[in-house]
Amino acid sequence: MYRDANLLKLAKGEKCLLQVADDCLGDEGSTTVAAHSNLITHGKGRGLKAEDCYTVWACYRCHSNFDQGGIFFRADKEILFTEALLRQIEEWRKIATTPTLKPWKVEAARNALDYLINQYREDTNHG
Repeated sequence: MYRDANLLKLAKGEKCLLQVADDCLGDEGSTTVAAHSNLITHGKGRGLKAEDCYTVWACYRCHSNFDQGGIFFRADKEILFTEALLRQIEEWRKIATTPTLKPWKVEAARNALDYLINQYREDTNHG
C-alpha cells in the first residue's frame, strides 16, 4: 500500500485539478487537498482509502461534489477521475523535474511517479 504524507502535503495552496463542480474554486488554493480515488482498482475498500499516488488536487467544492454529490454515474466518475489523475501526473512531473524546489517536494513527486510506472509495468506484464 503506497502512503506518503509529503505527497499529500503537495496539494496545499495548489489549483484544483478535479474541476467537476460548476462553482470550482480553480486556482484559489485555500481549500485544496489531495482527494483520494474512490475506485477499487486504486486500492479503495470499505474503510480503506486508495493509495496516495491515486490522488488529485481538489478544492473543497469539487471534492464534496464528487464524493457526496450523487450526480455522477459510476462510469462518469471513473472517466472524470482518470482525466484529473492525468493532469495530476503532469503536475508531479513538473515538480519532479524542478531542482530548485524544496527537496522533499521533488522526492515526493518522483517517488509517486516511480511507483505508478512500476505498477503499470506489473499490470502490463501480468495482463
